Amino acid sequence: MDNAAIAREDFALMKRWLENKNAKKSFADYFHQCGYQTIAIHGAGDIGRLLYEEVKESDIQVKYFVDRNGEGIHEIDGIPVITISQIGEMEDVDIVVITFINSYDTMSRRLARYVPEIRTLSIKEAIYEM
Repeated sequence: MDNAAIAREDFALMKRWLENKNAKKSFADYFHQCGYQTIAIHGAGDIGRLLYEEVKESDIQVKYFVDRNGEGIHEIDGIPVITISQIGEMEDVDIVVITFINSYDTMSRRLARYVPEIRTLSIKEAIYEM
C-alpha cells in the first residue's frame, strides 16, 4: 500500500471515529458490549492516547500501555508504559487494543511471542463495529 492509500485509510478511520462520537457511540460502551472491563493499549502515540482519553472517565480500566519506547516514557497519567518484552510480567487484561492501524497482524504476532494466549483487538475493527 502506498503512502497516499495509507493516508486515505487513516483519514477514513478517523472520520468514522468522529462520526461514532457524534452519534454518541463510545469505546466504553463497545468494550462493555464485548465483555471487556480491563484493557491494555498497544501504542502510546497519538491514537493510543486518544483512545485513553475517551475511556479514562469511564469504568473501563486501562492497566498499561505497550510501546516500543516504553522504557523512555515510563507512564502516562499514572499508567505504566511497558515494552513488548515486559508484557508477560504484567497483570492479565481482557483485551489488548492495538492502535497501529496498518500493522495489526504484525503487532498481534509480536505480542503472541511473549504471551501466546493473549487476546488482541484492532482499533480499526472496533471503530467499524461500534
